[in-house]
Amino acid sequence: MAALAFLIVGVVCSLISRVLLFKAALAISGRWAVGVLVPFGPMLFRMNYPEEAYQSRMFRLATLPCFFLYILLGPGPSYRHHLSKVTSISAQPAAYAIEKPAVRGKPSPAGSGPKIELTPSLDDRRTVNTQEFEHLRAWAEALRLKKRDLLHSDTEGNLRYTAEFAQYNATLAKATAERSAIWPSAK
Repeated sequence: MAALAFLIVGVVCSLISRVLLFKAALAISGRWAVGVLVPFGPMLFRMNYPEEAYQSRMFRLATLPCFFLYILLGPGPSYRHHLSKVTSISAQPAAYAIEKPAVRGKPSPAGSGPKIELTPSLDDRRTVNTQEFEHLRAWAEALRLKKRDLLHSDTEGNLRYTAEFAQYNATLAKATAERSAIWPSAK
C-alpha cells in the first residue's frame, strides 16, 4: 500500500512540475509552450532558460525519490509470488511453445514415450575407460617432465608435485578398477 502512495505522490509531483514548466514556457512564447509538450522539449527549455525553469525544480527533484521508493517497495516480486500461488502457474514455462501442455491428473500409459537408459552400455563404458587411460598417459608424461625439471631445494614445488602425483595415483587406481570390471580378462 505504501508503494502505491509513493507512486501517486510521484505522479502528482511530476504533473505539477510539468504544469509549472508549461506556464514558464508560455510566458516566454507560444512556441516554447508547444515545445515543452514534445519529447526532449522540457530538457531544451531548461537548458536555454534555467531561471524560468527553477520554479519546477523542487517538484522534479521530489519525483525521483518517490519513483525510487515505489520501485523498491513495489508489488512486482510479491505480486508475482501471489499470482503463482493463486493460479498454480510457475514463473518458468513448463514446455516449449509448440509442445502441448501435459494434462494434470491423468496418468500416462505405461508403454508411451521413449525409453531412457540410465546406465551406459558396456561399449560406452569401454570407450570412456580407454579415453581415461589416454588422458592418464598424457598426465603421467607431464608429471615425468615436472619431476625432471624440479629442483631438490624447491620445497613448495616438491609438495605440489607430491599432491598431484597422489591425485594421479588415485585416478589411475579408479580407472584400473573400472577396466578390470568391464574387461575381466585384462590384467
